[in-house]
Amino acid sequence: MKDEHQIQKVLNSLKKNRFEAVFAKNKEEAKNTILEIVPLDVMVGIGDSATVRQIGIIDELDKRGTRVVNPFVKELTIDLNQRDTFQRILRKSLDCEIFITSANAVTIDGKIVDIDRVGNRIAGTIFGPKKVILPIGRNKIVSDIDGALNQIRNIIAPAHAKHTKKKVPCVTIGKCVDCDNEDRLCNIIAIVEKKPIMGDITVILIDDDLGLGWDVSWANDRKRMIEAQYKDVTWEFWQKREVGPSKLE
Repeated sequence: MKDEHQIQKVLNSLKKNRFEAVFAKNKEEAKNTILEIVPLDVMVGIGDSATVRQIGIIDELDKRGTRVVNPFVKELTIDLNQRDTFQRILRKSLDCEIFITSANAVTIDGKIVDIDRVGNRIAGTIFGPKKVILPIGRNKIVSDIDGALNQIRNIIAPAHAKHTKKKVPCVTIGKCVDCDNEDRLCNIIAIVEKKPIMGDITVILIDDDLGLGWDVSWANDRKRMIEAQYKDVTWEFWQKREVGPSKLE
C-alpha cells in the first residue's frame, strides 16, 4: 500500500507544480468533494474513466439536476448506428464548463501522465473546459515518468484491451510491442508537468485502489482485486446495464 507519507509527498509535489491537490480517504469522500466543487447549474463533461464510474459521481450529479454530458453510455457505445451522435456528444463534452475524468498515472514529483486511444480525455484535460477534476487512486502513484509509461504500456493497456475485447498483440503477449493495429490503445501520450497557464486542474488523490494500475511486485490478491473491481465498471459488465444518464440533444 502507499503509505501516508508518500501520498502527502505527491500532494505537495502537485501543489508545487501549481495544480490544486486535495486528499480523499476513500471514493465516497472523493465523490462528496466533487459535489462540493461543482456548482449545481453548470454543464459537466465526462471523459471515459473507470475511476469516475467507481466513484459514482455521474449518477449523483444527474440526480441533483446538474446537466451531465456523458458520451459513454449504453445507447451510444453499443449501437454502431449511433456513431455520428456519439462523436457529436464526445465533442460537446469538451465544451463544458467542467470536465471530469481521471489519469493513468501520477508521479512522486507531481506530474500527470496519460496515454489515450481517441484523445478526448487528454484534450479535455489540457485545454478547453474552465475547470478539470481528476480523481486518481493511490494505485496510480508511480516513481517517475519512465515508471508511469512502463505501467501504462505493459500493465494498464494490455489489461484494458483484454476487458474491452480489443484484438491487439499486447492482450496475448502481455506487454506493449508498439503495434500498428487499428485497435491500438496507445496512440497519444501526454505528460502534464505543470498546470497549463490557462488551465484550472484539481487532482483528488484517493487513498483507495481505483481504475487499473499496479506494480508487478504487489501481492497477487491486491492485483486481482483491482482488476475485478475494474471489470465491474467496464464494457463486459457495463454493456448489460440499462441506459444511464446522458444528454442526447
